Amino acid sequence: MASDIYSLGIIINEIISIIPPFNKESHDYYLAMDICRGKRPMISNETPNFLRDIIQKCWDADPKNRPDSYKIETLIKDFMYTKNEKGIHNELEIEHEKIEFTEQFEKLIKSSYNFTETKTTNSLKLQLISHSQATYTSQPLDLTNLPNPENCQNQEEFVSSRVQTTDIPESNNVDFLDLFDAFNVKSSNISTNQSDNI
Repeated sequence: MASDIYSLGIIINEIISIIPPFNKESHDYYLAMDICRGKRPMISNETPNFLRDIIQKCWDADPKNRPDSYKIETLIKDFMYTKNEKGIHNELEIEHEKIEFTEQFEKLIKSSYNFTETKTTNSLKLQLISHSQATYTSQPLDLTNLPNPENCQNQEEFVSSRVQTTDIPESNNVDFLDLFDAFNVKSSNISTNQSDNI
């Protein structure tokens, strides 16, 4: 089924990147809306281009455009087994290419899991910390009124459906403790005035 193909793309990407999909976001109606609008998990820079293409095809918003399992197998075999000039494989070439492909894939996976530097390890730990409402088990969600699925060509520029917060520029030195104290003073003045009116 087309949904299985979408899931296969998610699984391939997670194996390569080690990062669960959408782990920094609440798994709720807004994430479902964003996915319908074309949001997809980020694909690791280490992902070979041929796998990147397969993953992106698996994630196509239109299920009819997703490859079936036979097509995915063909794409992988085409990458693995380059044909000689006459378009014919001999058994020795096929075995050699299988070994080479396996070694390349193992190297990719090992590089994803190779964290010799403390900085890299700490960076991975931060990436693996999930949002408190990122749930990877079944949960009931009211998914009515979702938009029609579409593709988003540039994931870096995707704008979420969630209400956006305004970032305060670094040049504005705001002392949040002073702001908090001012809020508390106003709150206490309001409650004092209300008790005077009683």
